[in-house]
Amino acid sequence: MLFTDPTFLLRFLPASLAAFFLALAVTPRSWRESGRRFTLANVVLLASGVWFLVVGAGVYALLLFGLVLANYVAGLGIDVVRRRAAATGASTPLPEAMLTLALTANLVILLVSKYALVLPDPVGDTGFAMPQLLAPLGMLLVVCQSTSYVVDVFRGELPAQRSPIRAGVYMLCFPLLCAGPLVRYAELGRQLAERRVTLAGFSYGVRRWLVGYCKVALFARMLGEPVDLVFSAGATELSAGAAWLGAIFFTLQIYLDLSGYADMAIGFGRMYGFRVGEHFRWPYGADSLTQFWRRWQVTLVDWCEAYLRVSLDCESGRSPWLNVRSVLLLFVALGLWHGPGWTIALWAGLHGLLVVVEQQWAGVWLARLPKPVRRLYLLLTLVGLWVLFRASSLDGAGIVFQAMLGLGVAGTPMPLELGWFQWTVIALAALSTVPVWPSFSRWLVTVDALTTSTIILLSASFLYLWRSLVRAARFVTGRSGVPQLPEK
Repeated sequence: MLFTDPTFLLRFLPASLAAFFLALAVTPRSWRESGRRFTLANVVLLASGVWFLVVGAGVYALLLFGLVLANYVAGLGIDVVRRRAAATGASTPLPEAMLTLALTANLVILLVSKYALVLPDPVGDTGFAMPQLLAPLGMLLVVCQSTSYVVDVFRGELPAQRSPIRAGVYMLCFPLLCAGPLVRYAELGRQLAERRVTLAGFSYGVRRWLVGYCKVALFARMLGEPVDLVFSAGATELSAGAAWLGAIFFTLQIYLDLSGYADMAIGFGRMYGFRVGEHFRWPYGADSLTQFWRRWQVTLVDWCEAYLRVSLDCESGRSPWLNVRSVLLLFVALGLWHGPGWTIALWAGLHGLLVVVEQQWAGVWLARLPKPVRRLYLLLTLVGLWVLFRASSLDGAGIVFQAMLGLGVAGTPMPLELGWFQWTVIALAALSTVPVWPSFSRWLVTVDALTTSTIILLSASFLYLWRSLVRAARFVTGRSGVPQLPEK
């Protein structure tokens, strides 16, 4: 079950939102004053996360639940032992031992499920640009969130949650389970007990969800059809023009898919009162590969820097070799995240090598070039590397590369016919990947205000019609032939 599925949009989400706001409404005033305002609402959120995983991950949901429980116990144990040791002044290796066990369990489950098991596709044919992130649904996100929980507790950045409900809400936060963004426990932990749920925030969430839904369901799906045709074509069927179009279309598709799901996740989070950081910051508007990775999947790169001690930036005072090693290890981690597959491993390795070349040797020369030239260099590099990412094998990538260079095998070219409507949608999709009109953001406040007004109008109309129907039903019941009690 994904955010674009009719089951999610028409059944799951309305039921979850209705139960969430009902729980807020019936929360006793004494609970609100004592800091337990979201106790019942968090129960609804946890139940929503469990339901989402059961439907999406199937039998693997039990493995995820066990992982969450183990990390909750480990975090609570680390916190308790630390407090007792601080009170008595004694030192104990138990916190380090519990952290090691929790991290080992997380890593083993992640590697086994991602690289050892033959996993069925739990969501069917969705056209998603990165289906490997969805099998089983939520595994990557739950492991990363659980790791963040125990590590942040161990570092003392935030105390462990005494309530298993709050800990479960963080590790099984269903708005984040499809494709991120990753949110550190130190950033989201305080919002579990106290946050602001307002109509303005809900309106912002609706608008953000609508933007993400259009990216995924309209733009990315429209691009996915010609991309699938190009990358499934044989060596004698692919012309140079079709190969270039397929590569460019996939470059747009993968950004729209991932950023669209991130937009929907941020929007859903705001509906429930959570403030989640941005996952993409206009990456195709960068002018170097290093800057691209500072804007692409920002929370994933930040997570790797925070917990794997690898960095995209060169630290002053550190030897060049250590900086190079840090960058290469970062892209090894990114390859493992996006894998499995040799093409993805090669894709991540080439990204790492090119970033190292930029930072160590070519950066000064690149900065002297005109900005349009730098952007052209970046886009051509990305298009070529995305071909490697999308291809099902190295041979398949070789077929596309040969066709792009005009070295394809002679044969009957595959027709890639697109209508005016498809070209219009593709043009809009391309414009949506870069901030072509930065001042447009000023109008977003007006859009949110209109959304708020529409929600108020629809709610008032619904309540008015409901009360009118109830009164009409009472009137008809009183005048009809329904048996009445005899008067004494």
